[in-house]
Amino acid sequence: MTETEVELQLRVWKELAISKQRLMAVATDALKLDKDCTPEALKLALEATIERSAQAELEVVNAQEQAKLAVAEVEQQMAESQKILKTTEAALAEAQENLQKLQQQLVTERANHGQQLKKLKEQLAEKERAIKTINVTLSDTPENVAKNLKALKKQKLDESEARKKAEEALSALRKEKRKLEQSLKELQSAQEEPGEEIAA
Repeated sequence: MTETEVELQLRVWKELAISKQRLMAVATDALKLDKDCTPEALKLALEATIERSAQAELEVVNAQEQAKLAVAEVEQQMAESQKILKTTEAALAEAQENLQKLQQQLVTERANHGQQLKKLKEQLAEKERAIKTINVTLSDTPENVAKNLKALKKQKLDESEARKKAEEALSALRKEKRKLEQSLKELQSAQEEPGEEIAA
């Protein structure tokens, strides 16, 4: 081996040693170890870090799975909410349509009631006028009182005359009845007398 090759190898080994020391320094700084720690301690620390990293990756994977499940659940809830929203919007539209129909019916019924009320008021006014006319006709004015008295006197006279005529007719009927009873007695006695003569 030539001297140049030996120097080259020494330089490479020297650079490797320096790189190793730098790498160990960076590793010890990163792992918060003492700079003069042994390679075994560094190895144990690296293994622990790798294990923690693997555990962290596993936790990240689990968290991602849980996040996916949560997202799926939220999406399902959103879909259900959208269905409910659509149903609610349809029900609201139907309710608004029914409300408009009811309002239209209310307007129509108010108009009908208004017309009926107007007719009833007119009929009431007409009846009030008729009652007023009757009251005026029947009011106790001197002329009306005189007319009523005359009518009552005439009615009493008519009743009195009718009573007299009825009494006269009754009296005549009684006389007629007595005459008939007398005639009947005479006829009965006349019938009895010829029978007695035959028996004798």
